[in-house]
Amino acid sequence: MEGGVGAFSSQLAKALAMLGHEIHIIASGDARPDQSRRSIWAPHEPVDVGFAQLHPRINRWRWSAVNTIADIAVQYDLNVVNLQYQAAAFDMNIPAINFLPWRLKEVSLTVVTFHDLRVPYLFPKAGRLRPWVVYKLARSADGVIVTNAEDFARLQERDFDPRRLMLIPIGSNVRAIQPLVTHVRALRKELGLGNDDLLLGYFGFLNASKGADILLQVLKQLDSEVHLAFIGARTGSSDPENVAFLEHVESTIAQFGLASRIHWSGFLSDAELSTYFSAVDIMVMPYRDGVSLRRGTLMAILANGRPLITTEPSSPIPELIHGENVWLTPIDDTVTLKEAISQLAADPDLRIRLGRGAALLAKSFSWDRIAQQTSAFFEAITNLDL
Repeated sequence: MEGGVGAFSSQLAKALAMLGHEIHIIASGDARPDQSRRSIWAPHEPVDVGFAQLHPRINRWRWSAVNTIADIAVQYDLNVVNLQYQAAAFDMNIPAINFLPWRLKEVSLTVVTFHDLRVPYLFPKAGRLRPWVVYKLARSADGVIVTNAEDFARLQERDFDPRRLMLIPIGSNVRAIQPLVTHVRALRKELGLGNDDLLLGYFGFLNASKGADILLQVLKQLDSEVHLAFIGARTGSSDPENVAFLEHVESTIAQFGLASRIHWSGFLSDAELSTYFSAVDIMVMPYRDGVSLRRGTLMAILANGRPLITTEPSSPIPELIHGENVWLTPIDDTVTLKEAISQLAADPDLRIRLGRGAALLAKSFSWDRIAQQTSAFFEAITNLDL
C-alpha cells in the first residue's frame, strides 16, 4: 500500500525475518497483491510474500477488525502483536483499534509503534476524548516504541514506565540506487530544463504539515528559471485529509500561474526515485511542525545523499547539523527560505558538501540496526514481569 506506514512495515518485516523471526502482517484487504487470488475453499489463508505471511483481511478498522486480529494471534500463536499506529491511517471516527491491547490480554503481548502522537479526529466536540484515546492506547500496551525524541519526551513527562518505552528512529523506505548520469540528463531534458535552470524537489504525499503551499509561495517570488518537482504519489492511501490539501495545492498553482514550472512524477520505483533525486539540484521540505526523525521523507532524502533545505526542529536533534548535512530555516518563514534557496543555488560546492553529509548520516539509520533494536525490545518486554 502506498504510504509511509505501509512501506515502514514492509522494510521492518524484511529485516526482522532476516534475524530469524516468523512474521505475520495483518492489513487492509487493499494490501492483497494483484497477482494473488483468494481461494473460495480457504478464503482466510494468508499470502506468502517471501519474508512474511500476509493477512489482507481487514475491510474497515472497526470492532470486527480487532476481533479478527485476536483470532489470527490465537491461530498462529503470535508472541507479540506490533501495532503500527498513525491515527489518520485507521479512519478514527471509531477508535476501535485503540482498544487492541485490551482485546489481546491473555492472548499475546502488544507493542505499539507510534509514528506520531497526533490526536485523531473523532467527532465534533470530542474535546478531551481525542488525546485520551491515544494515551489510553499507550498505557494499556505492554510496550511502546516512538520514532522521534519529541514523542519520547512527551511520554516521559506523563511518568510513563521507562522499562516499557523505547525510542527507535525509522529508516529510509526508499532504497538508494546510484543512477546512470545519462538517465539523469535524459530526465532533465524530458522535463524541459535547460542548463541554467534550477530544479527544486519536494518528496512525498501532499499533506498540510509538509508545507508544500509555503514552497509555492516562495517559488512564485523566484526567477522563472527555477522549477519544482513534486516527487512520488500525490495523496497515498492512509490519510484522507491529503486529498483536500492536494486540491488546495492545485488551486494555488493555478492562482500563481506556476503550471509551466511544476512537474509531477507520480508513483515511482526505487530506481526511478533515485534518478529523480539526482536530477534535482536542491530538495526543499518546509515542514510546518519542524523537521523530525519520524519523517520517512527526510530519511529517503538523506539516504540518497541530496542537499536539503528544511525547517528547524521543534526539539533539538543533535544528528542534524546546519551547514554540514542539512540547511535549516525557521518554520513558516518564506523570506529566509527564499534566501536559503538562492544561497545554495549560487554555491555548488555547498550543495555537494550537504549531500555528502546527508549520505553519511543516513548510515546511522540502517534497517539492520532498527530490526536489532526492535527485536531486543520485544524480547525485553517478553521477559518483563508486568
